[in-house]
Amino acid sequence: MDSSYDIISALSSLHGVSGREAAVGQAVAERIRPYAPDVRCDDGNVIAHIGQDAGKPTLLLCAHLDQVGFLVTDITPDGFLRIGAVGGIDHRLLLGQPVTVEGSLPLSGVISILPPHLLKGEQAVPEDAQLCVDLGFDSAEALVGKVSRGDAVYFAVACRKMQGSRMTGPALDDRCGAAALILAAEQISRMHDLPCNVTFAFVGQEERSGHRGAKRAAFAETPDYAIAVDVTFGLAHGEDPQETFPLGGGPAIGISAVLDAALSDALTDAAKALHIPYQLEIMPESTGTDADALALAPQGTRAGTVSIPLRYMHTPVEVIDTKDVELTAQLLAAFAGRCGA
Repeated sequence: MDSSYDIISALSSLHGVSGREAAVGQAVAERIRPYAPDVRCDDGNVIAHIGQDAGKPTLLLCAHLDQVGFLVTDITPDGFLRIGAVGGIDHRLLLGQPVTVEGSLPLSGVISILPPHLLKGEQAVPEDAQLCVDLGFDSAEALVGKVSRGDAVYFAVACRKMQGSRMTGPALDDRCGAAALILAAEQISRMHDLPCNVTFAFVGQEERSGHRGAKRAAFAETPDYAIAVDVTFGLAHGEDPQETFPLGGGPAIGISAVLDAALSDALTDAAKALHIPYQLEIMPESTGTDADALALAPQGTRAGTVSIPLRYMHTPVEVIDTKDVELTAQLLAAFAGRCGA
């Protein structure tokens, strides 16, 4: 198998704003197929199984495929693109960013920036209605057949290695979670006498649309247990250590009113048994992840979260430690080896 960096980088290089995850889903399907040959693409989701014994409980492991980005909302007479954000994006970082527009062919552009002497006060942080992309064209007529309203726009940034086992890039939320599921599938596929069936659900539309992909997976697969594998806020300079998690400290196991307390305890027990470093993420109300939808499946799924610390969420330069991804995979496999036993 490729290294965790190679898997994450390959997945993060693919474009998949909410509702348009097909390319990411196909890549994920090919990577998990050696361990779960029945993998299938299902209307925006990718579903695969290891074990389908009706006499055993089912554990569903879930990661989302989609990323934040933009859609073209209009084309100005002078050839600029108006855009609107899909997902929560900090407008402070947008001016001057390189982007790719997925028109009839990919086109390179930049988010327009006014000269500093023309910016005043709050104008330095533009609203959606003020955002536009410069592709180098001089008229709307020049864009006919090249770009249309509704085309997707993405940050044009590649993944890069940093010091040690850290890396930076776009869409690490949640392609690193998808990579953790693939790494876990490789480990689980080697287990003998697995006490549960394991379903892998790579779902769409987490960043928008109310967790539609996770809801569909939970209703279709009816798992007894479900774990959402996502990212959480990684500790960076100047941030509150009570609300963030150090990179390299291992996955964060969620504790929340929404989640099943016994499942959270079982995850920590599995981590302790195998000496896997872990952290605890206390979320008094909802988790903000697909676990919120998984927990509401009609058959009463017990839900949990395992999250990977990530800095600079929803920016073109998200940062993770690949060790945390590998430790997450180890924890998921360890839990699967004990689930239902």
